[in-house]
Amino acid sequence: MTATRMELIERAGRASGFTALKLKVSYELAGRDPKTGEVKEWRESAGFVLLRKPADIRVKVQVFQVTAIDMVSDGNEFSIDVPPKNTFIRGLNHQVIPPRKDVPVNVRPQHIFEALAIDALDGSDPSLISLEEYRQDGRQFYILSCHRRSPDGGLALKRRIWFDRLDLNIVRLQAYSAGGRLESEIGYSDFRAVDGHVYPGLVRFERPQEAYRMAIRAQRIQVDLDLAATAFVLKKLPTRQVIDLTRDLPPETVN
Repeated sequence: MTATRMELIERAGRASGFTALKLKVSYELAGRDPKTGEVKEWRESAGFVLLRKPADIRVKVQVFQVTAIDMVSDGNEFSIDVPPKNTFIRGLNHQVIPPRKDVPVNVRPQHIFEALAIDALDGSDPSLISLEEYRQDGRQFYILSCHRRSPDGGLALKRRIWFDRLDLNIVRLQAYSAGGRLESEIGYSDFRAVDGHVYPGLVRFERPQEAYRMAIRAQRIQVDLDLAATAFVLKKLPTRQVIDLTRDLPPETVN
């Protein structure tokens, strides 16, 4: 299939056109163990994801139908409840968190939000988005490279979005920091038609800076539900040990 740059920008907007998402899923997780530094693969687990734009997400991970991790983020802060460790972790989304033995693997709910909900593209300034064609292993792709203006007036790469020319679905997304580091490498496959939307049944992503990778496979997909605000509230049990990561930050950063 063929498409112009503007058609691909519009298609990316349609891919992110839902307002809410509910997934029944299985998770596969591998990451660097903070205690040993070795790469560890965790047992495949079940759970669900609730997502509501612009920034709310809840992620629950269950092992043998018992909650192992429960996470929420509102776009600014995150909370993670880890019942097997009797810990409750708080932090800020933008916070750089060095490896800690008391914080299991650097999974953050906002990372999952970014992988599951592609940001719509702003096509108002065409000079910030370029289009290229690419061939790899017998497949053909369109790639939109999206840039941001840097303080020195130049351009810095923000995202690269890969479209499979077979059907023009988004199959890969690479996100970069303002300094040019690769922050997230995301792959999309097993596309399904759901209530007028096309959504991937399998999302794989890797976070090289946080040293972990995750695969999320959907058994059931529901879109555009009316999700209550209370669904994204994570209550701390009185007996939980609190790990407040914001204590390591200057007061003006927390406020």
